[in-house]
Amino acid sequence: MNELNTLTARELASRLNRSAATLERWRRLRVGPPFYRIRGRVAYDPADVARWIEQQKTSTAEGRR
Repeated sequence: MNELNTLTARELASRLNRSAATLERWRRLRVGPPFYRIRGRVAYDPADVARWIEQQKTSTAEGRR
């Protein structure tokens, strides 16, 4: 991870169309994307976020209507 290429919570919230408070709740519940604390600030590695988003994929059940 390169600190220069990280996203702030506000930047990630905007990209995910969620509020910064939602990301804070996800961190507390440990259900959101991985994050770092750098000098007391939360930072997200874009590659980690991309992997987390990929893991959120679900497929519809085939044959169900």
